Amino acid sequence: MTELDSSLGAPMAAITVSNLGKAYQIYDDSKDRLKQILLGWRKSYSREFWALQNITFEVKKGGSLGIIGKNGAGKSTLLQLLTGTLRPTSGSVITAGRVAAVLELGAGFNPEFTGSENIYLYASLFGLKKIEIDSKFKEILDFSELHEFINQPVRVYSSGMQARLAFSVIAHVDADILIVDEALSVGDAFFAQKCMRFLRNFKKVGTVIFVSHDIAAITSYCDEVIWLDGGRKYKSGPAKEVCEEYFSSLYMQDEDSFRDEQALIFSTKDDEIADEGPRKNLSHAKLSDPGLQNIESFGFNFDAMSFGRGDAKITQVDWVGSDELPLLTCEGGKEIIVRINATMIRDVVSPIIGFTIKDRLGQHLIGGNTYHSYKNTPLYFEAGALLEAEFHFKLPILAIGEYSLSAAIASGTLADHTQLDWIHDAIIFHVNASSIEGVLVGMPIDRIGLRRILSSEGATLLEG
Repeated sequence: MTELDSSLGAPMAAITVSNLGKAYQIYDDSKDRLKQILLGWRKSYSREFWALQNITFEVKKGGSLGIIGKNGAGKSTLLQLLTGTLRPTSGSVITAGRVAAVLELGAGFNPEFTGSENIYLYASLFGLKKIEIDSKFKEILDFSELHEFINQPVRVYSSGMQARLAFSVIAHVDADILIVDEALSVGDAFFAQKCMRFLRNFKKVGTVIFVSHDIAAITSYCDEVIWLDGGRKYKSGPAKEVCEEYFSSLYMQDEDSFRDEQALIFSTKDDEIADEGPRKNLSHAKLSDPGLQNIESFGFNFDAMSFGRGDAKITQVDWVGSDELPLLTCEGGKEIIVRINATMIRDVVSPIIGFTIKDRLGQHLIGGNTYHSYKNTPLYFEAGALLEAEFHFKLPILAIGEYSLSAAIASGTLADHTQLDWIHDAIIFHVNASSIEGVLVGMPIDRIGLRRILSSEGATLLEG
């Protein structure tokens, strides 16, 4: 791995990866290793396995790249090549600045050393001298919150405590590039939130490579995503777009018996339901009303990406006010209705219809489904049946921004179900005016008061 000299001028890219590949020699018998050493000049006693092949990408300074893929896709191999702990078989990695990484849990720690000793050991791996570690020691310790355990050997630490210690060190080594591999998948939610706050602040000055099975975290944090499959780059692009397609593939991976009959669906257009007559579409409209949450809605998106086995098809998604009129302007806390219509293409047992509202980064904010209302009532719908689900609820106050409503129909239970049709971004809407700032979702508050305390005996209400 090569680090660019800052004297040559700061490069546009923090990381440049070109045609990167890593191959291993696989031996079917342990004796073949010795034969390869002694007789390898005559013939090969091994076969080549490419764990990673032909990977090319670039990450700009200040960018954040997510890497997703199933186990064995090559994620860990790629990260080890980026950090220089593995030597590539082909291609190159060029980085600009100091790289710090949390890879395998406990990697870089000596289990017999205390937490305190491991801080010095781990930080030294990133090039810090003892005097630098001395000056940062208290900050690292405070961030980890391991004060009472810091003089205990790391071998007695839980996986969450090891992750705390490792992340706390890399957060304070003044790195230009952070590489984080599932470091937030262990430990408690409080520390995970603390790490995410640090990473969001770090993005302002540095570059992050983030690997996680948590698609919501990847979607909300990363600008771009690479999807690895079988050691190759299967897809790359904007985080929301790639993560939604990956999410779709995870649902469909166990449906092999249906794939030759009906491939993955990426459009809601379907000749089978074309004879149902014209479908209504809420018109695009925009209203402005001071004091209300101003919503600009674009109605049902017939061309939205969807996937599913195809036993049922969602034909219409509406959201309206309690007066049954298109939802244009809504005050936080007022009742709205989400209505989802579906056609049964084949017989369906125990259908579940649901929806979720997401922000522009794909974070799931609110949603609901029919399962708990009907789980004790066996339901069966024959092919050709039409089904309509309605959800009446009070809409929370949403921050200004772009949102989408996704709808789905499945069969089975929440724990064990088959996805029949899932429509990403069935309805797109914008909140153009809102009464909240700094949070994703607000709640309607019945009364807000501000009092000036005059004395211990009384107060004056300040009218707002």
